[in-house]
Amino acid sequence: MRDARLTRRNFLAGAVGASAAFALPGVAAPAVKKGTSLRLWILKTYVEPTNKAIEAAAQRWAQKHGAAVTVEYFTFEDVQTKYVAAIENKNTPDIGQLETGAPARFAGMGQLLDLTSFARQVEGEVGRPPANVAPVTVIGGTTYAIPWYIMPAFWYVWRDVFEKNNVKLPSTFDEAKAAAAALNRPKDNFYGMGQSWNRTADGYGVMQSLMYSHGVGWAAKDGKYQSIRTPKMQQVMKWATDIYKEGLQPADTLTWTGSGNNENFIAKNIAQTSNGPSITFAMENAVAKATDAKDRKAREEALANHLALPHPAGPDGRRMWAIAMSFGIFKTAKDPEAAMSLVAHLLSPEETVRVMNDSYGQFTPVLDKARAASKDYFSKNENYRTFGRAAEWFSATGWPGPVTAAAAEVQASNVLTDAPAKVIVDKWSNEQAVDWADKKIKEIYDTIGR
Repeated sequence: MRDARLTRRNFLAGAVGASAAFALPGVAAPAVKKGTSLRLWILKTYVEPTNKAIEAAAQRWAQKHGAAVTVEYFTFEDVQTKYVAAIENKNTPDIGQLETGAPARFAGMGQLLDLTSFARQVEGEVGRPPANVAPVTVIGGTTYAIPWYIMPAFWYVWRDVFEKNNVKLPSTFDEAKAAAAALNRPKDNFYGMGQSWNRTADGYGVMQSLMYSHGVGWAAKDGKYQSIRTPKMQQVMKWATDIYKEGLQPADTLTWTGSGNNENFIAKNIAQTSNGPSITFAMENAVAKATDAKDRKAREEALANHLALPHPAGPDGRRMWAIAMSFGIFKTAKDPEAAMSLVAHLLSPEETVRVMNDSYGQFTPVLDKARAASKDYFSKNENYRTFGRAAEWFSATGWPGPVTAAAAEVQASNVLTDAPAKVIVDKWSNEQAVDWADKKIKEIYDTIGR
């Protein structure tokens, strides 16, 4: 039976497995050793205040315990390669922020500590995630990471452009495509949409949302491979390639990296794009930096006219893939108990809300105690109310099955975005691209299993 008086000060560090010996339930864990030094890897987002807020939270823990925390960053573009290189070079951090598929992927590589007991022991302090988010960090019944927040994608549109042209705000992918055709003005360098199938979350995340909302998954409910050579996947590929074939996108869209759609939307070169709330951050920040009254008025009007809608639905419902960030502890950690202490500190509702307050909406807590503490924050305006609902639509990598190492590898392999690129660039047929992607996915499952 768990100690009901558990606090962050004397939480019980525990784990299943022989990688380290931890305190047993009912026995207070040893204090953090003075002079302990930890390496923490976190995501460097486009919202710089969020990055600084996480660093500050880590340093508050270090100051309290007479310890040191070195914070290192990875980006959307290099998250996969940076972690894999660290694993190959035996240079993994003590604690790493892990994106949606990473707990399954790295647990499958034998890199992460089993945090099952630890998760149960701190649950009373930090809360529990919703049922659709929890599977991200629980692989085969074992907890390898603790979820913290999701960074969701929304469908950004220019409200004034839609109203001026009497075009309905889209709620589905088909409506978004129809709106793009109605608003497209290439001669004026204005395009109906800006969606790049690049090798970042702005590409593979949207492709998963598109697939799942059409009822397409490359794994069944039991997590085993299933073919995507289906009529529904043909619908997905048609949508993904038609927006290029029909000239609804800027000519250079496929070359955009993680910031290309942000920049083009803010510059009002495109009417719609899928993106996280970093767009809102940039526009709120622009108002704060206005140089005079006229400039401020123009920026305030732009801020009022940019609208973050829920991500589009498909024929099978609204399912939104998102970056679900969690904390994992690597087996190379020299002081696992200190690492758990830092994780418990960062996950606390107090520290979570501190970070969230500097996130401009892109940091949506998932643990229930932090969600309860953040309700007022997300009541700020229409966009923020939508941001606060993000977890409702979340679907993890490998839907409709559990997150598995193989499912995570499919995402990491970039096959999901390379398939439409082969149609757009190499002039393959949609059928060829789907067949190629299906073969690649099957090879991954044949090699890794589930």
